Amino acid sequence: MEKYVWLFPIIFIVHDMEEIIGFGIWLKKNKALLDEKYPSISKTYKDFSTEGFSLAVLEELILCIILCLLALFTGNKYIWCIWLGGFIACALHFVIHIGQAIIMRQYIPATITSILFLPVSIWIIIKSIAELSLQATELIIFSVIGIIIVALNLKLAQSLIGKFTRKMKL
Repeated sequence: MEKYVWLFPIIFIVHDMEEIIGFGIWLKKNKALLDEKYPSISKTYKDFSTEGFSLAVLEELILCIILCLLALFTGNKYIWCIWLGGFIACALHFVIHIGQAIIMRQYIPATITSILFLPVSIWIIIKSIAELSLQATELIIFSVIGIIIVALNLKLAQSLIGKFTRKMKL
């Protein structure tokens, strides 16, 4: 497992760099479309700034690194399983980005790295499942745990974007 551990934050940060670089520009260009067809997305990012987004990505990266360090230093199978659950959630995140681009019929910042990293992530997930000797039930349980952790943290990250952006405008 040690050979895969740092691939999680590396894949994460390269993917999020694509988002950081392009999402603000894309959001401005597509505001009318989002307001009309996807108002909940538009509302989520009403207080968006690249700086706020960068802060949210930093928070997520720190959490990812802490999880990697815990897995490495404890060697605990359950921590490794949570690491795997988080990595599975990251791969699912790539699928969602690809789906968004297909539904919207256009490039969305994060599409390129999602397409590139999804097959690599699936390969790492398959190798990790084998190394951890996980049964299907364990895999499902830890995938759900990882998805819940990532989803809750995504809500926190999105609130950080808004709070930071509003504070910087004062």
